[in-house]
Amino acid sequence: MPDDPKPTVRRRVLGTNLRRLREAHGLHLEDAARVLSCNISKVSRIESGRSPIRPLDLKALLDLYQVRDLNTREGWLSLARESKKQRWWRVLEDRLPQDFLDLIGLEEDTSYCRGFQPGVIDGLFQTKEYAEAVIGGGSPGPLGSDEQTKLDVRLERQKALTRAENPIEVWMILGEAALRQRMGGPAVMRAQLSHLIDLAQLPNVTLQVLPFSVGAYRGGPFPFKVYRFPEPSDMQVVLLENHVSHTYLEDPSDIGFYADIFNHLRATALGELKSKALIEGIIREASA
Repeated sequence: MPDDPKPTVRRRVLGTNLRRLREAHGLHLEDAARVLSCNISKVSRIESGRSPIRPLDLKALLDLYQVRDLNTREGWLSLARESKKQRWWRVLEDRLPQDFLDLIGLEEDTSYCRGFQPGVIDGLFQTKEYAEAVIGGGSPGPLGSDEQTKLDVRLERQKALTRAENPIEVWMILGEAALRQRMGGPAVMRAQLSHLIDLAQLPNVTLQVLPFSVGAYRGGPFPFKVYRFPEPSDMQVVLLENHVSHTYLEDPSDIGFYADIFNHLRATALGELKSKALIEGIIREASA
């Protein structure tokens, strides 16, 4: 099978977890290659996500790694099948940077996301008008071609929240500044804040607000997200965003660090009902 220079996130997850299984049993690339009757470079490509894996080869590796439970094995095979599917965003490969394509893949393929956005409403929660203001950076006039592509992709990404099968679960903490910065003007912000209240009613969405009154808090005013993949993978990925790119962290120590920060923030932020009340209060202020 040919190598894929831009493998899907799910294929990389599959490969990473196969590598972890191999290492957990004290086995080497040579051991896996021997079972598959191939060279070690093929195993390396599978584990890096650059090459897909045939069901027969996956079953052979699961035997080698002593994965015998039928449900667990089916989970692995399902992950492999899903990793071969072409996703809707693949047609945009030449128009969007790879790290942004990875972000779309994370939201499409993961089952759970928890995160913190101190100064802007998270992209999954943005209305079209608010997103236009954010992407346009306050510039007057219509969006340019590249900006319009970003807007269209952002709105498409949001379908992960309401898809019929396994919508992504999101636990988001927003800083109060994100609620008060008037992106697009008062009318746009009122609609955006009302949209937040509506989204918070979804069974797969938890929304908290970190108010100004808490003062200093652990981690500082830096946004992040932690994505978790469904079973059989136990893999998690931290996403850090800046103005020009996205950084992905997969080391367990990084996962633990940001998980601790998130737990501190959720304990410090307002509960869901008080968060809703604060948002409603800001809407009333914006309407006065």
